[in-house]
Amino acid sequence: MKKIIFAFLILNFGIIYSQIDYSKITGISKFKLDTLALQNAMNVSKQTQSLLEKEIDATAYKVGPGDEFEFSIFTTQPEIFPVKISPESKLMIPTVGMINVKNLTLAKVYELVDEKIKKAYKTTEFGFMLSRTRQFKVIISGSVAKSMSIPASPTDRASEVIERAGGLKYDASLRNISLIRGDSVIPIDLLKFFLAGIKEANPVVEGGDQIIIPPSSERQKISIFGEVGYPGEFEFIPGDSLSTLIRFAQGFLASSQLDSIEISRFKAAEKSLEIFFVDLTHWSNILNTRENLAGDFPLEIGDRVLVRIIPNWNKENYVVISGEVKYPGKYAIIENKDNIYDLLLRCGGFTEDASVADIEFIRQQETEKKDFEMERLYRTPLTEMSEFEQRYFQSRVREKRGAMAVDWNKAIDEPSSDQNISLFNKDSIIVPTKKNYINVQGRVNNPGYVVYVEGWTYLDYVNQAGGFGYRADDKETFIAKSRGEIFLAKDMNYVIEPGDVVLVPPEKEISFTEVFKDVITTIAQLTTIFGVLFTIYSAVPKK
Repeated sequence: MKKIIFAFLILNFGIIYSQIDYSKITGISKFKLDTLALQNAMNVSKQTQSLLEKEIDATAYKVGPGDEFEFSIFTTQPEIFPVKISPESKLMIPTVGMINVKNLTLAKVYELVDEKIKKAYKTTEFGFMLSRTRQFKVIISGSVAKSMSIPASPTDRASEVIERAGGLKYDASLRNISLIRGDSVIPIDLLKFFLAGIKEANPVVEGGDQIIIPPSSERQKISIFGEVGYPGEFEFIPGDSLSTLIRFAQGFLASSQLDSIEISRFKAAEKSLEIFFVDLTHWSNILNTRENLAGDFPLEIGDRVLVRIIPNWNKENYVVISGEVKYPGKYAIIENKDNIYDLLLRCGGFTEDASVADIEFIRQQETEKKDFEMERLYRTPLTEMSEFEQRYFQSRVREKRGAMAVDWNKAIDEPSSDQNISLFNKDSIIVPTKKNYINVQGRVNNPGYVVYVEGWTYLDYVNQAGGFGYRADDKETFIAKSRGEIFLAKDMNYVIEPGDVVLVPPEKEISFTEVFKDVITTIAQLTTIFGVLFTIYSAVPKK
């Protein structure tokens, strides 16, 4: 479990150079540190200390001070003796003697002990085995939370010891880590270990090792983008090849166009950009092989790889049909090839309750287009609009964006007609249920639904709803059609159909101010007339 957690942390840390916000994943960033996450990681690391990845390889494991063994003699009364390697790398076996095991592998120790025991006991009925691995110190320094000496065991890898020191800093290099062992310097590349599965890049530690983590270089990067599993920028070290970078990016996606991988290389001396293409079709299973790949070549600092997508790759075009059809749902289509008739065949056609005349067809592609003029008018107060702008705004605001006008009967009965239009991605078709009623609302005595009767006028439906109510404005009654049109009822230039709405508005309210104004105006007019008459009367000579 510990190794899984650390792998997760390191793997994401390795992409600090890419556009991924690493701080949101682990809490580690330049200006803050998630101390709880750090403490949890350190605790898990300590709990799993000395746990084995697999059985110990006796030919590779070097014994050292602190390793514990069990020595058993199988007689009528079996005896078991614990044996431990001394700080001087000596192994003292009771009744057998002293053995110098310095710098020996476990297999060589077994061989020497076997010879000694056989000479001392003249029997083959004995056992000698490693029972517990030793612990020792490893020094960690550089770009870690804290430089310190860390307890470790011969089965711990460098990454686990780094985690016990509090993990890497935000600016730590993951690929230029050095393990100092005596006069030798062993390179550590955590990206190769966690992203490419190369275990040699994350060696097990030994007593006295020192691990030095330098900061990373922002100017020393290679990058890969496009149709790969993990696109981004990665730290560069000498020896990196094209296959290394692709393995870091977790290989190609199924949508990758492998016959024209683009490589961009900036030539600093000439101040030029070199672009060339390679065919990596034979690398499609790169993650399933550890062998050298034909056509591989070394990369240089700043190289950028682009993996294009196959044109029109698996483009998911679909339409949605809902309502009164036998099999409503989301149907895949070939854009501009499949048509209405094809879709109706696939969805089983209409049900008996379908209102074919009222079907809505919405073209989503049209609704997504920006209308900059309407956006401007929405932000403009009505009082500041010109007369033309007001009329334009009022007309467009009632518009059903994307609505397609279709003669459905013709589209169904004549598949070759121009009404059987082609379908486009995200088109929506809504088939409503038949409405065998007229909705009468507003200033009527009993507003509500009235059963449709062919040939009735709006007055018939108003009377059926109890007649005009108090202060009803019967002259301004209007008909709202189910498709959005509005007609003044008294004009009779329409046909009432199921689903229509008859709306009777109230008479216009007259305020006290308006009444007072009218009275004052009338009085003023009467006064003026009276004055004129009085003047005329006064001018007439009296007899």
